[in-house]
Amino acid sequence: MESQDYKTPEQKRKNKRMALLLLIPVIIIMFGFTYAQVPLFRMFCQKIGFSISPLNDVEYADTGRMCKVLYTGVTAGSLPVYFKPKQSVQTVEVGKPFENEYRFVNMSKDTVHFRPVHSILPEKAATKFTMTKCFCFDDQTMAPGEEKTFTVISVLSADMDPKVEQVTLHYTIFEKNAEEMEKNRQIPNVAQSSGGK
Repeated sequence: MESQDYKTPEQKRKNKRMALLLLIPVIIIMFGFTYAQVPLFRMFCQKIGFSISPLNDVEYADTGRMCKVLYTGVTAGSLPVYFKPKQSVQTVEVGKPFENEYRFVNMSKDTVHFRPVHSILPEKAATKFTMTKCFCFDDQTMAPGEEKTFTVISVLSADMDPKVEQVTLHYTIFEKNAEEMEKNRQIPNVAQSSGGK
């Protein structure tokens, strides 16, 4: 038996108006969420020490206060790149620049493209840390079997919480394809070039 629509034209118009009234707040919430995504993501990154930019304002000073810095890193997925810091642990003076080197090796027979992304722990140190030179400023490309050494220069701000006695600088290396690399080349970097040796 076929169902029949017993709604009058007036009832149908009321239903459409009601649907429209319900839809308007949903659209407003969607637009609001879209605009809030960037600041919310920044807050999330700062909370977990995953810094979007390696360039924070820091205070330079002779503090005489020493802090231990641990260097760790992983490659995401199956990227055939080996990388390791020259020193995995350093004791540095807070408020003064300190330097380390990273050696990268492309262990494959193919050209690889990747993006290094850094994070700082603990949270209190994430915004009191800056880099003046880092391979993470740029996307990287390595030819088959190529080796590169990159210098990293960092600073822990003189006003960093004195309770922080140890900081971890961690890198995750994400593989990128050639098309993504070409798109990024068209976007100017906010930081200076890392300049591998």
